[in-house]
Amino acid sequence: MMPAGLPPNYVDVANAIVTRGSVNVMGVVVDVWGGAFKSQGTSVCITFTIKDSNLNNGNTMDGLKIRYFKETETLLPPVREGDVVLLRDLRVKVIGSRPLGVAAQDMHIPWAIFRADRDPTSHLAALSGPFPFEPTYSEKAFASRLLDISPASFRAAPAPKSDFAQISASRSAPTTQKKFSLVKDIRDRQFVDLIGEILKIHGNDSEKATLYFTDYTSNENIFQYLSDNDDNVDHGCEGDPFNYIGRQRKKWNGPSGQMTIQITLWEPHASFVRGTFDVNDIVRLKNVRIKGSRVEGGSLEGVIHTNRDEPQRVNAFRVDLKNDPRVQQLLARKAEYWEAHPKQQKRKSDEDPEPRSKKANTKKQRVKAEPKKEEGQTSLSLNKKNVVSTYIKAGAPTNARSLSLDTILDNPLHNHTSPDRIEYRLPFQNLCYLSTVRVVDYYPPDLKDFAVLQEHVSLGYNKKRDPDASRTFTKWEWRFCLLVEDVAAPAPGQPKPRTKLFVSNADAEYLLRMGAVNLHENPTALGQLSEKLFILWGNLEECKKNIEADGKPLGLSSTPFNCCIKEYGITCSHRRGSSHLHDENGLPSCAEEECFGWERRFGLFKTTIHA
Repeated sequence: MMPAGLPPNYVDVANAIVTRGSVNVMGVVVDVWGGAFKSQGTSVCITFTIKDSNLNNGNTMDGLKIRYFKETETLLPPVREGDVVLLRDLRVKVIGSRPLGVAAQDMHIPWAIFRADRDPTSHLAALSGPFPFEPTYSEKAFASRLLDISPASFRAAPAPKSDFAQISASRSAPTTQKKFSLVKDIRDRQFVDLIGEILKIHGNDSEKATLYFTDYTSNENIFQYLSDNDDNVDHGCEGDPFNYIGRQRKKWNGPSGQMTIQITLWEPHASFVRGTFDVNDIVRLKNVRIKGSRVEGGSLEGVIHTNRDEPQRVNAFRVDLKNDPRVQQLLARKAEYWEAHPKQQKRKSDEDPEPRSKKANTKKQRVKAEPKKEEGQTSLSLNKKNVVSTYIKAGAPTNARSLSLDTILDNPLHNHTSPDRIEYRLPFQNLCYLSTVRVVDYYPPDLKDFAVLQEHVSLGYNKKRDPDASRTFTKWEWRFCLLVEDVAAPAPGQPKPRTKLFVSNADAEYLLRMGAVNLHENPTALGQLSEKLFILWGNLEECKKNIEADGKPLGLSSTPFNCCIKEYGITCSHRRGSSHLHDENGLPSCAEEECFGWERRFGLFKTTIHA
């Protein structure tokens, strides 16, 4: 079975085989015909076969055979079995009664290679060519799914016997071998990949988070958690194996015994997990360092540190619940455990009649109590329209304070007094906030214009030697703006505060979990975008045709949501060469009484639509 989430403008391998013309395709390399070899002409060629389904049937004839030609071996894709390869604008022909993907020497066919020893979603995770480029978010996400279903025998396959391939492989090889492991098999001083269920998330520390993590296998070297079902159970606090503190801890609702390991996540992994996952979610963790506790004779723990070479690289991923056999085995072990411990399961159900995972997916979630309102803090009433959406999550620390838009816009921290007692207000500061807002308008008015074209010229060619080698390639980027308003009740007679939130590039990909494409020519991607944004702003797209006198759409049903907002500054218009913004004396004619040359802006970031 092929994994879901095919990138926009791509076809699966089965459709590529029956296509006659150019296609964008991705697949797992299941066969490499030797290494690079000299063709009968002036080019060098490599031949390989890709598949995206039925990877375990041992048959390569149902895949797409590809021949890639280039003038030098260094421009060929250095593929090896088990790689996931991306090919854009590949031409499929019928040669000798069989379909063949052909990348001719004089054609520009971009390729990228993803490997199991590197995170496909991180920056510069892929080898690419013939000219370097960065794959889109959608391409990386699909590559990750393909790597998940790739047979383990492929991942250990040696590189082809090609000098260039051996050099490329050595550059990308990790210094420490990492492998998938079950909790029962972990040992001290290992680096492993794990798949399991999150039982608890402790994230009060702004720099790290702690997961209580299980895959329902037992290891005698990890801490023992006991069920509270039996009256004779009397053990101490979590992390207190000798019961010095006494029975003070909360009820333990996870599996009993030595099945749960504590894993500490440092940034950026901590923020990502806090904002992306909930209790009972299944998560894949990469490069977990296993170590013994500092306490003598203590149990094993896990930790994921910040990557020094790629500090923004995150080692936590969602899993394919339907197609990943490791996940299916985990779910089977979980079901088997709770079937054998019905009393503990019953108690868990009594204490929490609705599982957390189900709560997170219930649009009509009830607000049980109104939170205490502090100065500047958003106060949500029991009104149904003020129930915060559970489908949109902000990656802020769990102890972050939610501020009203009014407090953010009139931030008192911007007010300062000079040593000469002159009071002034900074035009902006680089600050981050957490707030609860709803979308009331957006720009551009046509969703097709949410992605814009960015032209760039690829590097790596010798223009003097070959002037025709210069080619301009296109890249699409997200760029749009949301008008949001506060959900807190305004002062009597005052309108609700509003502000513009600019969304672009990586922040937009984080929000939408989609790569930008030409939406004017891709109705499928446009439909996916519209569905995503419906979760964000409800029926706003339809209501924009019905506008009230005050500019607010009629019948708007957008749901409030929590979001992270960043404040930053850009150079003011008069500093960008707009002469009409100056008066007759050459002074800036800005709306602000005092212009420091900067314009204050707000952007949406670290906020994701999870639906």
